[in-house]
Amino acid sequence: MADSPTVYLFHGDDENAMHDAVAGLQSKLGDAAAAGMNTASFEGPSISFDALRNAAQATPFLATRRLVTLKGASKVFSAEAARERFLQFLEQIPPSTALVLMEIPELNEKHWLVKWMKSAGGRGFVREFNLPKGAQMAAWIREKANELGGEIQPQAAAALAQLIGSDKEAATREIEKLLAYAAYHRPVEAADVATISLPSGEQGDFFALIDSLTSGHGARAMEMLEALFLERDHIMLFFSLVGHFRLLLQARELVDTGRGDINLAKELGIHPYRAEKLAAQARRFSMGTLEAIYNRLVELDEQIKTGKIETGLAMEIFVAELSAQTAS
Repeated sequence: MADSPTVYLFHGDDENAMHDAVAGLQSKLGDAAAAGMNTASFEGPSISFDALRNAAQATPFLATRRLVTLKGASKVFSAEAARERFLQFLEQIPPSTALVLMEIPELNEKHWLVKWMKSAGGRGFVREFNLPKGAQMAAWIREKANELGGEIQPQAAAALAQLIGSDKEAATREIEKLLAYAAYHRPVEAADVATISLPSGEQGDFFALIDSLTSGHGARAMEMLEALFLERDHIMLFFSLVGHFRLLLQARELVDTGRGDINLAKELGIHPYRAEKLAAQARRFSMGTLEAIYNRLVELDEQIKTGKIETGLAMEIFVAELSAQTAS
């Protein structure tokens, strides 16, 4: 215990991972009853300094250590006098206490807390908890899929990471849907992501693009497409378009057989809200028109793959052509 850190600084933007690490420390205190009696939590902005100090200096009860967590100390003790008092307090944490400072988001190297931790030697322990991004997020998605009993191909994981960003909770929900869509019998493919998943935080923009495109507002659709070009990888956006119109074909077929939106959601394996939107969009076209639109996308896909046309230009041509059709 004497060699264990007394002050832990957990900082970054992955709050869930941070709480998991705290739970790991708590599990070392003993059973649930012992851990509960030897754990105290504080969070700003209304922290009682006396209560915090008393909790940190109390003797453990039927355990070797106490665990005290403090969230947002850098803001609560930002004034110079309060900061000096808090740093003196950190110097006096007894070996029988583990004080965990939780800071969201990440602190830079010049922050006063980071500087103190560097000077604390073995008494201090610093760990960053940053959400995975890009290739790291794609790797996390593949690991999570394996953990959930399925498999997702690298290209599909990269596509989902592009859509979801660093939101692990949203990614987990999408992974569960994708694994169910693949029936856990085959690896999830990039085409599945384009069919099932929507960009996190951009669902409204993507659906707004399709709504404008299918309702004859060509100029607005082109503006929205150009805006999405700035936020999304072009090939992933094209996959989304192809997947969406594939779903529109399926939805139109189901609508023609008299199935309602709830049945659409079940049969297509999508959220009821998305099923409602798809049904409304599908009703704007005949089955023959949707087949022609989808075939045009297949043609453009072949031209993209053979290098005859750039992906962004292909989508601009598609939007222009469909806008002309729906406006006439």
